[in-house]
Amino acid sequence: MSETMSPEMTGLVIGAVFGVANAAILRWMAGRAESLSPGEDGRRRAGILRFAALADLVVFPVLGYLLGPIVLA
Repeated sequence: MSETMSPEMTGLVIGAVFGVANAAILRWMAGRAESLSPGEDGRRRAGILRFAALADLVVFPVLGYLLGPIVLA
């Protein structure tokens, strides 16, 4: 019996992989921004980057789920 993932689930997994990778890069950039500019401005930039990293963890899998059937069909 051969079971394959549906296009929606394949897109979700691919989106999740990209989301996690992008979130990791953005978190790294936030740490760098905070250490290179230790004032209020650096903390603000780091906060924005950390928020974007969290948003990527939601947005990329959702987009993958929605676009998976279009691309893989």
